[in-house]
Amino acid sequence: MGNSQTNDSFDIASFAVPEAWKKEVKTSVVSYTKTSNAKGGYCVIAVYKSIESLGSIEKDYNNEWKELVTDRFTVNSTPETETEKRNDGWQVKAGGAAIDDGNGDAMAILTVFNKAGKMMSVLTIMNKEEFITDADKFVSSIKFKKIPADTKPVTKEPASTGKYQFTTSNFDDGWVSTVMNDYVLVEKGGNAVYLNYHVPYNASQFSGTGVRDAEYYWDTYVTKFFTVKSKQLNDGGSMALKPPYMEGYATDKRTGKSCFIGMYLLIVPNAASVVIGSAPDETAFRKLYPKSNDPFGSDLAAMTRYNKFAVAPGDIVGKWQNGNTSTAQWYYTSPSGYEGYAGMTLAATSATFNFNNNGTYTSIHNGATGAVGNMNTFQQEFKGKYTVSNWAVTATNRYGGKTDKFDASFIAVRGGRILKLNNGAGQEYNLVRIK
Repeated sequence: MGNSQTNDSFDIASFAVPEAWKKEVKTSVVSYTKTSNAKGGYCVIAVYKSIESLGSIEKDYNNEWKELVTDRFTVNSTPETETEKRNDGWQVKAGGAAIDDGNGDAMAILTVFNKAGKMMSVLTIMNKEEFITDADKFVSSIKFKKIPADTKPVTKEPASTGKYQFTTSNFDDGWVSTVMNDYVLVEKGGNAVYLNYHVPYNASQFSGTGVRDAEYYWDTYVTKFFTVKSKQLNDGGSMALKPPYMEGYATDKRTGKSCFIGMYLLIVPNAASVVIGSAPDETAFRKLYPKSNDPFGSDLAAMTRYNKFAVAPGDIVGKWQNGNTSTAQWYYTSPSGYEGYAGMTLAATSATFNFNNNGTYTSIHNGATGAVGNMNTFQQEFKGKYTVSNWAVTATNRYGGKTDKFDASFIAVRGGRILKLNNGAGQEYNLVRIK
């Protein structure tokens, strides 16, 4: 083989390319290919665009080996690796292993470079030893542009105060929640959770279209908070019910730190909430959320319980309302020949609370139950005094003239709060301010 070379460059790297190798350029990778038709041999050298490091040369190499080699080929041996530091300050880790490329035996050699929070990978695939010399010369010739120091300060989004007194909750287990404009931020140590407020969800956008909702919301909303380095679906091997869950490595735009993240999509009629959890690495994430992709009991999805904030007296002054409706449709299934629709029963309730500045309140409770066309209705009204103490609202002159003590808290939503009251005796209200 000849020794002639041409100089070329891609992204932050320049290198010498053996003559007569075929070049192919894509957005994130440039590749050079040489074939030996007489012997059926080939070699491909692929240079991947630089991305942010996962924090160490070992983590970078392991992640790249998985994504570029083990996820794409059958690996027949454990890679033998070497690590060194070049004179220009770049760390290098390289290793190779025997693989099956789909057509037979081949060799994969991965070289990963790391410096100043950046990493770059070069993957060589060949099925004949005759290409080794050219491949070695190519990798050895790689030079890098100077990477400017990142002096841009990390800016922290201010908390959203709105008109409510409490915007932070400190929980006994160490988690701290903060109300932001578009989400609730939950933090403990180096871990964080982004509880996004509800966004539109249209089931017809995904049913039968080939578009998976989890991936759509990952691409649309996760990328607002993170610079994504890798992403993968993780359905736990389920063949039937696949959880709306994805995960991968990323860099948190808020802190500038590398992390491993998981996203669970909570779906309610016509809306969805994107829950994103992050930890410094995958091991820490798995320890924190061992059931993150569980379709029935995801401990990542359960982090929504930290969207909970105390109530101050001035916060609840005003008019609040909720409403609940449930229906059941009935059908005849016998006797034979008389099958058909038998009607519908309905139960609907509503409650309106008016908390006044002077410490008095009124509440009106309406309801209707029974078969449609023959409904029983009721209305009850109460008046009394109320007091507020962070996590409780006490109201006098309730049912039977008794005093009720409600567990009270706020759920943060975009532009406001939901007032949650529960007296522990069957009366629970999720109230929205209407005045």
